[in-house]
Amino acid sequence: MIVTFTPNPAVDKTILVPGLKIGAQNRARESHLDPGGKGINASRVVHRLGRSTVALTVLGGHIGRMLRGALEAEGVPCRFVEVHEETRLNVVLQDESTGASTRVWDRGAAVPPDAMADIDDLLAHWVPHAKVFACAGTLPPGVPGDTYARLLIAAAASGAKTLLDADGETFRAGLDGRPTVIKPNVREAEAVLGRRLTTEREIIGGAVELLRRGPEAVVVSMGASGSVLVTADRIVRAVPPAVERLSAVGSGDSMVAGLLIALAEGLPLEEGLRLGTAAGAATAMTVGTQLGTRTEIEALLPKVRMEVL
Repeated sequence: MIVTFTPNPAVDKTILVPGLKIGAQNRARESHLDPGGKGINASRVVHRLGRSTVALTVLGGHIGRMLRGALEAEGVPCRFVEVHEETRLNVVLQDESTGASTRVWDRGAAVPPDAMADIDDLLAHWVPHAKVFACAGTLPPGVPGDTYARLLIAAAASGAKTLLDADGETFRAGLDGRPTVIKPNVREAEAVLGRRLTTEREIIGGAVELLRRGPEAVVVSMGASGSVLVTADRIVRAVPPAVERLSAVGSGDSMVAGLLIALAEGLPLEEGLRLGTAAGAATAMTVGTQLGTRTEIEALLPKVRMEVL
């Protein structure tokens, strides 16, 4: 089973505005509400592709109930700890005239000590059941900074393959858990390495440096330019098919789903990269924070170009 842990989930509200004007009154043409959070989105795509998964998370208030209901309606198994504060509501303002999006990510619900104890119990139950275990997203207030490292070590000790998809200090601290795979985007890799990565050669060099910090494989996503997989003995680039890209939100999470499936099924990571690239492209074709469908992903899969560098 593929188990994901998203301690700081969200409901994402996308508002489509023709000709967005900052500092002025704008009227939306339409809006969408979707479940959000890196691991939750990865589990949703894994489920859409017909594989077994459970999303572990922390929910609170009306927005938390909304998120739970959306996952139940989609058929994605979810187990959670409830907290008093509201689950965060993230907002994406998409200017239809330019295609540009402005994103506001909320802080997230604080986790008190008693809830943290319940989270530890939840994870202690599910981690031993994981064939693959993923830690994904930011840590909300109240969750210790070493949580991901501790969980990744425990999952590996239970025989699971592991994946880390995080940002900033959470990503840096999580590397101490020696995950099997890490999947930063370029900006996230730059933040950990402390330098700009502006060319493909620099991105590959950055991935090699991250590889020296413990993971078996590093996948760096580069948006519409594709992604690179770096291991100790190979470098592979995946080039997505040309599609009409409406939103980049969720594409990286969709790529993670492909990598998780490859790890769970013992496939070469290149196959996970191919599947994840198709999933990411399918998600890029959707509005706001929606995700690609199985039909779209399978249609794009043969069009992904793989290159050994």
